[in-house]
This record gives sequence, C-alpha cells and structure tokens, in this order.
Amino acid sequence: MLRRPLFIAAVVVFAIAVLAEIGLALLLGGSAVDPVPPSTATSMGVEPEVLLKTEKADADPPGAGIGYLAFLDGLLLFTVVMLGLSLIMNLRAYGRIQGIVTLIVTFLWVVAAFFTALLALAKLFLMLGLLVATPFGTIAYLALWGSFPVTEAAVILGLILLLKIVFVVLLVLSQPAFLKITGLVLLIVVSVVLQLVLGLIHGFLPGPLVSIGDQFWALITVVVALVWALVMLIGSIPAIVNAVRVSGSLAD
Repeated sequence: MLRRPLFIAAVVVFAIAVLAEIGLALLLGGSAVDPVPPSTATSMGVEPEVLLKTEKADADPPGAGIGYLAFLDGLLLFTVVMLGLSLIMNLRAYGRIQGIVTLIVTFLWVVAAFFTALLALAKLFLMLGLLVATPFGTIAYLALWGSFPVTEAAVILGLILLLKIVFVVLLVLSQPAFLKITGLVLLIVVSVVLQLVLGLIHGFLPGPLVSIGDQFWALITVVVALVWALVMLIGSIPAIVNAVRVSGSLAD
C-alpha cells in the first residue's frame, strides 16, 4: 500500500533538489570571476604585469557540473512519478499511457542531452586550448575561468545532497517495495556518486584547474544522462506495442 502523503512529500523534496541544481547554479554563475593571484599567473608562464592589464571578465557561469546534474536527476524524478502513478492509477489505463509518455519525454531528453553534450565538449576543448596557448591564451583562460567559487559550490552541493537523503527516506517510508526496483535504486546511486565526485573535483584540484575539472565532469554527467534516457526510450517501445495490441483485441 502506497502511503500517498509521504510519496508526495518525497516527490516535492526531490523536485526542489532538481530546481536547486538549475536555479542555484545560475545564481552561482551570476557573479563575475575573481582575478587570480599574480603568483599563480607566474607559475603558469604569464607575467603578472601582463595579467593585471586584463580586465575582470564577465565569464560564462562557472559551476556547469551542478546544473548538469539536473539532466540525470530530472530523469530520476520522472521515473519516480511514473512508478507512483502505477500504484495509484488503474493498471489498464496506466499501461496505455506509460509507454507513450515515456517515449515522448525520453526522446526530448535524448535530443536535449545530445546537443548539450556537444556544447559541453566544445567548451572543454576551448578551455584546454586557451590554457596551453601561452602566454595570451593562458591570460584569457585565467581571466575567464582562472578562479572558481569553490565554497559556494560546496554549500549548494551539500544542500542538494541533504535533499536527496530526505527524498530517499521519504520514498522508502511511502513504499518499501521501491527498494526492490533495481533500475530505480541504481539510478539513485549513480546520481549520488556523480554528485560526490563533483564535490571531490572542486575540493582537490588546483584552483586554476577547477573550472576545467568541473566542465569535464559536467560532460560526463550529461553523457550518462543521455545513455540512460536512450535506454528508457528503447524500453518504452515494447510497452507501446503491448498497449496497441491490447487496444486492438478490445476493439475486436
């Protein structure tokens, strides 16, 4: 028996987590990047006086890794909602809509994730290209991405992780049988692992390289989401075929 209040609370909490990944990441990137110390510029082959002549840049939002978590967590939220509907709706009605809804959502997800992955890859190559193109390319990289708001990112990741823990607890309390669904449990584990690794990247890479590490992990995250959405897309086809067959037999 599904405990609906707890299930609804779990969905709301996780929806807040997904919105936090999108909205707070944008707020995180809204501030301009602080200039790097002259000592850092010197160690990377750039004369400090040359770097000081560059102006503080309005860079693209740092923290792409946080926002890109929403690609996978959005799929997780969709999966949980559909599983909840299967326990609430009439099974015949659910069987008719589940396949087509999953097909549409995952197809759009695959398209969005594919083009986002291409953009993320292009930006990663740009960052790497500028970094090694001393001295002026390195100057441009340091001006744009040389500093990363590690503390702010850690706060956001901690908040999101707390929301995910609350979500899992509420979900299990609403229906312990959710723990027996291998795909759901695996998706939750992958989501948490991707987030934890992102936090490690922010915490352990040298300051000027954090933006590159963050961008690289953002690319990995969106590729994982792309593959997962593709698997869900393919898996929805048999459900649609079965629904068509059932409808045809009822018509006869």
